[in-house]
Amino acid sequence: MTARLRLRRLLDDDLPAGGLFLSLPCPGIIEIAAVAGFDFVLIDLEHTLIGGRELEELIAAADRAGLSALVRVAEARSERILPVLDAGAAGVVVSRVSSVDDAQEAIRRARYAPLGQRGLNAGRLGRFGDCDLAALLQQLNRETIVIALIEDQEGIAAAEAIASLPGIDGLLLGAADYSQSVGVPWQTTAEPVQEATRRLAGIARRTNRYLFAIPRRAEDMADHIRDGALGIVAANDRGLLRQALSAENRLWRGVYQAENPRRPIEATE
Repeated sequence: MTARLRLRRLLDDDLPAGGLFLSLPCPGIIEIAAVAGFDFVLIDLEHTLIGGRELEELIAAADRAGLSALVRVAEARSERILPVLDAGAAGVVVSRVSSVDDAQEAIRRARYAPLGQRGLNAGRLGRFGDCDLAALLQQLNRETIVIALIEDQEGIAAAEAIASLPGIDGLLLGAADYSQSVGVPWQTTAEPVQEATRRLAGIARRTNRYLFAIPRRAEDMADHIRDGALGIVAANDRGLLRQALSAENRLWRGVYQAENPRRPIEATE
């Protein structure tokens, strides 16, 4: 089993997969995630300036470490979908899918004919031409994961039609942006957001699509799992680093203050 197929095979076997959301272009973080036991990484190209060479290094690191690499692109019409997949990503998470048209455009770029019009390339995945290239197209159409990221009310309204399209494998609610679209920015546990979460879960069940989730709180994980989510993006690199550094900073300052009660130091968060 290659690393690229690890996520697909877990999901196809109805088994859960744990992922790390990656915003920092550091291959070492991927290696640490593998040691920690994660199954995949989700590399963000929407809110970062990660470039092509950096992305190749991150995907290569995931492959060496035994993790699948999903990549989030900014929209369905992103020119990066093709090179991301050619570089060996397990699949793409397509942001701001708000309509059937958006989903069809993502399929067009991510799938070979007859499902789509992904450009032909005899590169890394085709062993640089040392394989049956015609058969490879069918194989990659089966293996590549395409996830629609729903982030607004229009997307929720169209979600069942989106999920029903051949070529869409999974659904994910972007709770933060969805909260903004319903007038409660960053209130990801507000009832309108929770209702959208439940609605998307029901659609995933009815259409037999993978359900992915990004729990915002530890107590939300059980709800997502009960809803049927198998792809759990359980942590993000920047958040973990900030939390760990903040804890260590508080620790040394507390110890120093206890040892030097008459020499107060500036308190920081």
